[in-house]
Amino acid sequence: MQPAVFAGVIFIFAGIGILLNGSFIWGIFVELLATLVVFSFSGIEMDTGQNRVRQYYKWWGIFKTGTWKSLHEYIGVTLVPLKKVESMASWSNRITSSSRIEYRVYLVNKVRKPAFAIKTCKTREEAQNSLDEFSIWLKKPVFSVKK
Repeated sequence: MQPAVFAGVIFIFAGIGILLNGSFIWGIFVELLATLVVFSFSGIEMDTGQNRVRQYYKWWGIFKTGTWKSLHEYIGVTLVPLKKVESMASWSNRITSSSRIEYRVYLVNKVRKPAFAIKTCKTREEAQNSLDEFSIWLKKPVFSVKK
């Protein structure tokens, strides 16, 4: 569970407590914000019938917003490994870091650069399989990353 979702669940219970104590305006406000955090998410949607793709955000799990982009703007797909580093400092100023590599499949724009992330994978094998599937599905060639 993501930290923001965990905090949202805590605030749902806090909002119920506020409502039970009789402060209806604050309770409803806290409940609306908490449910927004818990039930909202983002994603990628592709419509191969109309040759378009969009990154969307779904508010409260109901309302979907985002603008469509034409797949004709992209000439292929590529795989990009990214190193994610997370650091945390304690009160005594000791820093703890952890790193991991994740792999993202991107649509490639006309100048042959990764432009639009369409999938994130944890392993190289999963990412390579996804890259091949997207290449076949979208009928676009695979490009290597331009440095």
